[in-house]
Amino acid sequence: MKRASWLSQVGMVIVLAAFSAAGCAPTMSGEVKDDTTLTGTSKQLQTNSDVSDYKGPKLRVGVVNFKNETPSRVLGIGEAASDILGTILQKTGRFIVIPQQDMEQILNQQRMGATGAINPDTAAKMGQVLGLNAIVTGAITAYSEAEEGSDYLVAKTKKQIARVTVDYRIVDTTTGVQLMADSGAGIYVKKVTTALGMGAKASYDTDLRDGALRDALTKAMVNMMKQLESQPWKGKIAKVAGNRVYINAGRKTGLKNGDRLDVYRVGEDIIDPDTHQKLGTTEDKVGQVIVQQNDIGDKADMSIAVVTSGMGFKSGDVVKYVGK
Repeated sequence: MKRASWLSQVGMVIVLAAFSAAGCAPTMSGEVKDDTTLTGTSKQLQTNSDVSDYKGPKLRVGVVNFKNETPSRVLGIGEAASDILGTILQKTGRFIVIPQQDMEQILNQQRMGATGAINPDTAAKMGQVLGLNAIVTGAITAYSEAEEGSDYLVAKTKKQIARVTVDYRIVDTTTGVQLMADSGAGIYVKKVTTALGMGAKASYDTDLRDGALRDALTKAMVNMMKQLESQPWKGKIAKVAGNRVYINAGRKTGLKNGDRLDVYRVGEDIIDPDTHQKLGTTEDKVGQVIVQQNDIGDKADMSIAVVTSGMGFKSGDVVKYVGK
């Protein structure tokens, strides 16, 4: 009787432990919405002095869906990459991000496509149509998932590991010149516990894919930021009326009353004599204007500026941010 009672108690303990473990949700090494899980790169991005100290207007950046070049053609990974990168760019407070779907709506009206295959000519045309300063695009070239696990008396712990490789590049839409091209890798780990076959099971989910992408793209953003920060903000003159000019950016973009803008006339393309690739365009400074009212237009994102030097300004002339 005593032996039976003892066995009964042991059995009860095992059952209680099993149900306790089964009731637990999967535990992760990090939260997907908080960017990286292992590398801590998101903290580096948040404390980057070039980002936090910037006081000028925001660049308008278009994010094109990344091409899916993974051997297994992982479903939706290219679209997920562009969405995640757009969110990261937006969170820096440095950019106005134009996502793929918004770009498509406008470009379809112009009979232009927004794909990952951006060349200098299409980039420049997209910049003209959409008012972009730069386009970010790339490709997902590798993606894999692995599983590691340990078995205990009543519980089984598994670790799912996702790894991804991303190629990315930035194209200046004013000149059509590629500003940078690089690649990077990301990793995401998720722990899952099961008990006697009950409870959470390790299986494919988008958290793994998105977590690895977020890690890779956050690290990429640190490098992109250095390049984008080195580019002067550019806008364009939309209309000239006597001594006043209308700029296609305003308060929403970050232009402030009193900001000075140099005005440039864009000229001919400069072509490399050996590669025949476009290197840029000629620009001649024709004067300077100062922002007087930054909140006009249907979306309060257009400015009126007054001419302080120069003459003969025309619609389409490029303006570059100088400062106060």
